[in-house]
Amino acid sequence: MKLWILTQEYNLYDQLGEYFIEAYDHLPTFEELTSVGVPTNRVKAVQLGGGRKDQTEYTWFYLRTKEFNQTKEVSNTPN
Repeated sequence: MKLWILTQEYNLYDQLGEYFIEAYDHLPTFEELTSVGVPTNRVKAVQLGGGRKDQTEYTWFYLRTKEFNQTKEVSNTPN
C-alpha cells in the first residue's frame, strides 16, 4: 500500500516543523491540492515532491510517499 502525505512549512521564527495537511491513497489531483491551499502555480512542483522554491518563500508544501507492507490480519478470537 502506498500513501502520499502532504505537509506544509512556514518561514517564521516560531515555526515548529512540518504540519500535516492531508493523506491520499493516490497522487492527488490539481483540484485536491488547490482545495487544501496549494497555490495553482505550485501544484505541478508539489506533485513532483514540492519543497521550498527560494529563501524568500513564506510557505511551502511537501508531498512525500510512504510504502506500507501488507500484513496478515490477526484475529482476536480464541482458537
